[in-house]
Amino acid sequence: MRLFFPILCLPIFLYAHTLEELVALSHKNRVVESASHLLNSKERAYESTKSSYLPNIEVGATYQNAYEESPSSAQNLLKAQASLKYTIYDGGKEKSLYSQLKSGIDSSKMSVEALKMSLSLDVSRLYFGYLAFDADKRAKLQEIEQLKAELNRLQLFYEAGTITHDELDKIDSRVKNAMVKLHEIELENQKILHTFEYYTLQKVDSIEEGSHVKFVYEQDPSTRADIAALEHSATSLLHEAQSKKSQNLPQVTFNDTLSYSDYYFENKNLESNFLVDTQNIAMVNLSWNVFDFDTVTKSYESKFEEYLSKKSTLEHEKHKADVEYRLAKKSLEIAKLKISAAKATLDAASATYALVKVRYENRTIDNVAYLQSLSEKFDAQRDYERALLDVEMKKAELIYYSGKDIKEFL
Repeated sequence: MRLFFPILCLPIFLYAHTLEELVALSHKNRVVESASHLLNSKERAYESTKSSYLPNIEVGATYQNAYEESPSSAQNLLKAQASLKYTIYDGGKEKSLYSQLKSGIDSSKMSVEALKMSLSLDVSRLYFGYLAFDADKRAKLQEIEQLKAELNRLQLFYEAGTITHDELDKIDSRVKNAMVKLHEIELENQKILHTFEYYTLQKVDSIEEGSHVKFVYEQDPSTRADIAALEHSATSLLHEAQSKKSQNLPQVTFNDTLSYSDYYFENKNLESNFLVDTQNIAMVNLSWNVFDFDTVTKSYESKFEEYLSKKSTLEHEKHKADVEYRLAKKSLEIAKLKISAAKATLDAASATYALVKVRYENRTIDNVAYLQSLSEKFDAQRDYERALLDVEMKKAELIYYSGKDIKEFL
């Protein structure tokens, strides 16, 4: 029974994450949560603004004590009242304000989506980057295994006195250098695993291979979420400018107040029939900003300039996004060509190494040529595996720059 608990927990610590799982976890991190709270805040502000334009009812009560009574002022007065207030016309500010807040909400929604899509791309790059270093590690381990086997073989020749010590030292130095390189590769992979923790808020111990990006090349690019967020943000600024301008138009409000009063005279002779217990007063108010030294106009112009600035930024980002899409498409085409080139290089290097190894073992060439051929073989093997992974990464980048979420293609 003592061994049961460790055995039961072992799979938890050895669990390997797939790309799909890492992307899904990244979409739940604190940055996305923060952006979601900002979106909720804007939605609440929109609802609050809508409510502010509905009829407003206020109730109140007053107690008044007069130092000297008069026919119009009792020594003690109790008064209760209820008021109804409603904005009939505000120069069009209400409509502009609704549109401004609605565009702000749409911008925040697109910002959340843009953030998730950006996280999907970052995590995909890290995932395939990790696998690339893992391919380097496998190639380096195979190289070390070959070098150690050769070192052991030469040790026997050295002990028999058929080779000099410097030949042995060359192989030994290559083994040590390869071990250092292996540790550097492992360090890079550890850095990536730690970076995954930042994105997922979970400890990531290992990565599961096998995830691929399924991409349909006939797809047309759509507007990226970050560009759509900018469009809505610019629209929001335009509506905000229009709401500023509406302050120069007439404002019409309605106010109806119902009140009830109790008068308590110390001197009953001062009581009068002129005082009314129950009263209802209805008013329609008109206000119009006729002259303010162009304060409202300048405020509108300031906000409109801000809108024009955002619009210019939007056009720049649209052009940039189009360039990024075309470059990503071209990069994928080149990456696919690299696979064929890398495979041809690997086949040639493997064939050359097999021939050189036989000649080296027969002592017809020195170990310099052998070591060079060995390095070329494993470098070619590493480059081929990296080329395969690079295509996956380039597909992920093209999906992102075409305005789609990589998560949908895993």
